[in-house]
Amino acid sequence: MLNTELSLYSKIKSKNAIIGVIGLGYVGLELAITIAKKRYKIYGFDTNFKKIKILKNGKSPLNTINSKSIKFLNKNNLFHANKIKYISNCDIIIICLPTPLKKNNSPDVSYLDDCYNSISPYLRKNQMLILESTVYPGATKELFEKKISKRFEIGKTFNVCFSPERISPGKKLSFEYSQIPKIISGRTKECVNNISTFYNKIFQTVHLCETIEIAEFTKLYENAFRAVNIAFVNQMKIVSDKMGINIFEVVKAASTKPFGFTPFSPGPGVGGHCIPIDPMFITYVAKKIKVNSNFIELARKVNFEITNWIVKKIKNKIKTGKNILILGVAYKKNIDDYRESPAIKIIDQLKKDYVVKFYDPYINKISINSKNLNSIKKLLYKKLKNFSAVVIVADHDNFDYKKIVKYSKIIFDTRNVLANNSSKKIISC
Repeated sequence: MLNTELSLYSKIKSKNAIIGVIGLGYVGLELAITIAKKRYKIYGFDTNFKKIKILKNGKSPLNTINSKSIKFLNKNNLFHANKIKYISNCDIIIICLPTPLKKNNSPDVSYLDDCYNSISPYLRKNQMLILESTVYPGATKELFEKKISKRFEIGKTFNVCFSPERISPGKKLSFEYSQIPKIISGRTKECVNNISTFYNKIFQTVHLCETIEIAEFTKLYENAFRAVNIAFVNQMKIVSDKMGINIFEVVKAASTKPFGFTPFSPGPGVGGHCIPIDPMFITYVAKKIKVNSNFIELARKVNFEITNWIVKKIKNKIKTGKNILILGVAYKKNIDDYRESPAIKIIDQLKKDYVVKFYDPYINKISINSKNLNSIKKLLYKKLKNFSAVVIVADHDNFDYKKIVKYSKIIFDTRNVLANNSSKKIISC
């Protein structure tokens, strides 16, 4: 029998609350481990059988999370989504599911809709639902709160909250995940009190937003800020290149200013979810309320154009029919995720005129236009001389860049990773 007599607040304070995390990807798994380290009982749910099996064997399915961290999770409390009935045991339900874009650039909330439909029969009084997925302002209310309020009184018998994730997969930080300030919000004072009490036990710093909608917008604003500034520096790269000026040296010099400047690095384009997708949620809402979001739309266009510009530079230098090797297809260094990666777009365009192969130590296979392409099995540096050109797209730390320079004929460096090398075979782009 479930122990529902105690208030949710009492359970959180005494660490007797059971936490259910739905979606064990980069966000959910990191959060689940962090919560488990604070001695809360964790239930984990995912639709991927293979991932659950790996976790139950005490290993990490993600290269950004080491297997040592998995020991904090109880393997008996990790479930495939076909056992979603165990949600009824959970006092706090945290949803960490993807929200991609549809072809028309509107938010695809099908994962969240399916999630609610799955958990709905097992929701009960004295629970708290926290949405962590990136959504447009008003989505928490539209997708969850309105439906839940038909069965429970929000703030009295059920809590609805939103707390956007802040995680940077693969990036080596000088601090723990729990040290990243946590944005929180809740629909009522009781909701706020409960989520505040809970996350103050998990994170060192908690920032309360006045409304759920402010918290939803904050996540989008953070990533739109990055998208716009990355687009600006990418466009300046094109301008400076035409003038024979090194944009990286410009950014380096500008970074010496101790106020009024935030450095952003140019690259081959943007990938992942945060930069190419999240800002479009603002555009989606803006169109609904009939206002402009021109900066976001222009930034998206520029960040796609820079990828095409790099392809053009390669084509201007390398004759048609030659073989080209792409080094790194992940959307950023040291991760095994190639969602929206500029490398995919580069390969897709080059393979029309060249023999294109790729190598990524973290990714064995990619899919382009529903066709699979396998990585070369091993990077043999001496064999780089067999390629007409090498293109560095993801600057993974475990590449031996000295050997890449030594054995390659021509290198297109899209990440400025070879900035300190004066070899004439290096083309910065």
